[in-house]
Amino acid sequence: MNTQTTHNQATDIKWKSLYKAGGVSAVIIGAILLIEMIFYIVTSAPDMADATGWFNLLHNNRFIGLVDFGILELYALVLFVPVLLGLYIVLKSASESYMSIAAILAFTGIAVNFATSKLFSLLTLSDLYAAATIMEIKSHFLAMGQATLALGALGGIGGSVEGGIPLAVAGLIISIVMLRSGILGRTVGYFGLLANGVGMMMYFNAALAPAMSGSPFFAVFFLLTVIWFFLIGRKLLQEK
Repeated sequence: MNTQTTHNQATDIKWKSLYKAGGVSAVIIGAILLIEMIFYIVTSAPDMADATGWFNLLHNNRFIGLVDFGILELYALVLFVPVLLGLYIVLKSASESYMSIAAILAFTGIAVNFATSKLFSLLTLSDLYAAATIMEIKSHFLAMGQATLALGALGGIGGSVEGGIPLAVAGLIISIVMLRSGILGRTVGYFGLLANGVGMMMYFNAALAPAMSGSPFFAVFFLLTVIWFFLIGRKLLQEK
């Protein structure tokens, strides 16, 4: 009996640590996305079709260029892993099968977003463009930059359609499980439905229309997502 009690206490401590890690990570993600949105608006980032603008920005102010192009979102994707694990443990009692599907979709979306990110390719081309002294060579790197932007333009800043859609679907599933079970509160579930629903519209719109056409949804999606992660963070930190 004492052994079982000790085991249960150790298990509780293990899950509490995971809840705390997930909660802290969720709050950090919310802050990261908020900072990125402010930077993107204040610094007037170049259009996704403007390779010259991005090359000049990355050369003259690399930090702002990296933030504007979505490097913080890559950090946010890494931090989403402990958040997802915390949510899985909390919500699996309500629907382990749906949460397993959501986890698979989310990890797929994270992997695809990293695989399809054009940030580091663009950064390398920017350095080569700045170092080139012959106009023909500079024009060659500029053309490669335009092609790189065209390949990544469907997802706009900070992600691809291929990676964004499975993440949005995972978020919708998680939010539905929250609403049906009442675990973590219905407010979190409703904001999750709104954030990921707008995200789905943004990505589908971007897939069907020209580059950056998803931008009307961009600010709303980011704002709702920031609120959702702050709410998730608060709830996970309150878990016993």
